[in-house]
Amino acid sequence: HHFSTVDLMNVQPKLPTAIVIGAGPAGLACALGLSKVCQKVHLVEKHASFEKRGATFGMAQNGQLALEEIYPDLMVHMRDIGMKPGFSESLVFVWWEMRDAILKFVKQRDNITLHCGEEFMEIMDDNVNNNNNDNGDDDNGVIKVSFQSGLHLVADFVVGADGVHSRVRNVLGLAPPIKSETTLFRGSLQVPDTASIELKGCLEGGMVPLAVDEKGKLYFVLFNFHERHPGRLAWILSTSIDVRSDDRMAPFALVQDHAKEEKDVRLIKEVLALSDEDHLKPYPKSSIVDLSDAAVDAFVDGGWGGRGRITLTGDAAHGMPPTDGYGGSMAMEDALVLTRIFETTNNNNAVTNISIEDRLRKFELERFARVKKVYDNQCERYNTRMREGKRPGRQSKEFMDWLLAGV
Repeated sequence: HHFSTVDLMNVQPKLPTAIVIGAGPAGLACALGLSKVCQKVHLVEKHASFEKRGATFGMAQNGQLALEEIYPDLMVHMRDIGMKPGFSESLVFVWWEMRDAILKFVKQRDNITLHCGEEFMEIMDDNVNNNNNDNGDDDNGVIKVSFQSGLHLVADFVVGADGVHSRVRNVLGLAPPIKSETTLFRGSLQVPDTASIELKGCLEGGMVPLAVDEKGKLYFVLFNFHERHPGRLAWILSTSIDVRSDDRMAPFALVQDHAKEEKDVRLIKEVLALSDEDHLKPYPKSSIVDLSDAAVDAFVDGGWGGRGRITLTGDAAHGMPPTDGYGGSMAMEDALVLTRIFETTNNNNAVTNISIEDRLRKFELERFARVKKVYDNQCERYNTRMREGKRPGRQSKEFMDWLLAGV
């Protein structure tokens, strides 16, 4: 067939297809962004349903800017449901409410298909050891992902957004996460009319730190959501003390033994007693991805270990200590930068020569220096709080101006 000049001008390149594994905040934001630059996005979640569990999700200004560029209407809604803690422009959300807000917009996109209750088994890349690719085009092959249910998905690339215990990391042969020596309890409660005056007072306090012991073994903080949820409090208890996974009385004992002030002990015990019993069960001991200098030196292609047509975002790529809650905002930045790269290389008038592999490597290399700086900062502040038992203090103005400016 002989193409005319008009025919060639009207040739539209085939947009790529993507599989995003993990439908937490990182995966939802990534899928939402990629839906603007991909023909089709498969979003896969291992849980069969979206539970209303978890305490809070903090989003700093840089995360807000990223999400606003990805999907402006979503950020308008997020500002409506988020609470400002009073000392910054950050927003604090009820975790599941924030997740469900992004999920609602994801479900409105015709080119996103959501698959729930799917545990993946393996990923196969046609471009690995492909001896039939004679024309030098790296984008002839596909990624094939198989799941335990028998589901098989095919796409041009895969994004692992499945958290710090990522199965996709395993496929890439990356080191497993390392324990941060911290156990978390997270919960929420509706403050009744019969509550103490002290507890009712916490409804007006924004973020209320209540207990830090002298050895850094215990940290308890309350958050209120009075603007959207009158009478509702959320809380987080963080401890470096070993706790049995089935011990629902552990929070009471920890507070009794390690909180400094008696008034804090009384107030925290009241909070715990009014919380759902399921919230008294500890989360698995928190872990982080090892991005120490020694670990990074082992990555052959730079970035954080993606290979071929597979990359990682959010905690799967750079899970960091939950010191100041920057992890969520960095995941929003990941989603934006990946979307930008595909938007730039999806030339609508001519087929781009930049392969999928090169786009994914470009993504990780663009992100890595910024992510590493934040990661190192959070590790240092975590050590100050949980190992030395000191308050980390305020971040420098220079660091915060750089961070909050976003990408």
